[in-house]
Amino acid sequence: MKLSLVIPTYNEKENIQKLLKKIQNEFKNNKINGEIIAVDDNSPDGAGKLLEDLKKQYKNLKVINRKGKLGLSSAVLEGWKIAKGEILGAMDADLSHPPEKISEMLNLIKNEKADFTIGSRYVKGGKIEGWNFKRKLMSKTATLLARVYTKVKDPMTGFFMIKRDCIKNVQLNPKGFKILLEILIKGRYRNVKEIPITFVNRTEGKSKAGTKEIICYLQNLIRYLPYKKNVIKEFFKFALVGGIGTLVNIIILYLLTEKLGLYYILSAIFSFIVAMTSNFTLNKIWTFKEQIKLEISKKYIQFSLVSITALLVNLFFLYIFTEIFGIYYIISQILAIGIALSINFLGNKIWTFSK
Repeated sequence: MKLSLVIPTYNEKENIQKLLKKIQNEFKNNKINGEIIAVDDNSPDGAGKLLEDLKKQYKNLKVINRKGKLGLSSAVLEGWKIAKGEILGAMDADLSHPPEKISEMLNLIKNEKADFTIGSRYVKGGKIEGWNFKRKLMSKTATLLARVYTKVKDPMTGFFMIKRDCIKNVQLNPKGFKILLEILIKGRYRNVKEIPITFVNRTEGKSKAGTKEIICYLQNLIRYLPYKKNVIKEFFKFALVGGIGTLVNIIILYLLTEKLGLYYILSAIFSFIVAMTSNFTLNKIWTFKEQIKLEISKKYIQFSLVSITALLVNLFFLYIFTEIFGIYYIISQILAIGIALSINFLGNKIWTFSK
């Protein structure tokens, strides 16, 4: 089975020659029938010109030169258009992905143990070297948001392989520099395997991650909702349960304070606990369709922590909108509830009720 490996090379002149040598050695040592397709977006550093020269050295190297910077995801798709392999792959040009994992990822597909293999930083044995706290936090946050759509632990990696048939006639149109999540959502595959890799931060060149890419990623998450209608259904169920919980809270607060004469702060605490327990039970058996006895103590604690966090978020944004932006407090509360509800839903779907 032939492998077609696409590498976007924008401004990667310092790294591409070293990477190609490592890939060629991996191909040769493991008798891999592979082609490399480099896609360059008119790199100012001259990467495209260097690649044209390297074509003379490497007969299995193809080069696509585009007129301007069009993005990593579109570069991968552009490369796959001319690919001849039954297996399509992608990896970054900055030496962060280990070429020595290519054969392991490829063999799982060739031996019919997977349709789709992913070089993962977040499965057991995987790790990241050289990132600061901010970069790690950004990556983890993006990964958590993606867990709404997939159980894959590293849907943000750019190192993966897939059978061509799994995406044949599938309309792929991702924005920004992350294409894997779109393939995970839209692809027609049965088995996906994550292979642990050590991701090494680039030593040469500049990272492509920036504000524009973050915005594109968030836009993608919204665009994917129609492909996961169950997520929309779960969200509205979760919101309805929250509305029921609010009524339970108010009724108990009123009864304890007005009818039994309990101090209203104590009434509020008790009514919050009862409402939260009601929400937990309904969400467990109705929204997320779990057996009530399944890890009930653990999940109740998790649900409580997420609920309290959402409450703090609500109060924070209520203050910001009212005091900083001067918005009428009722309007502020409606906006704050919307934000807190989204966080509450995501936290519980990703953490509490993840299956």
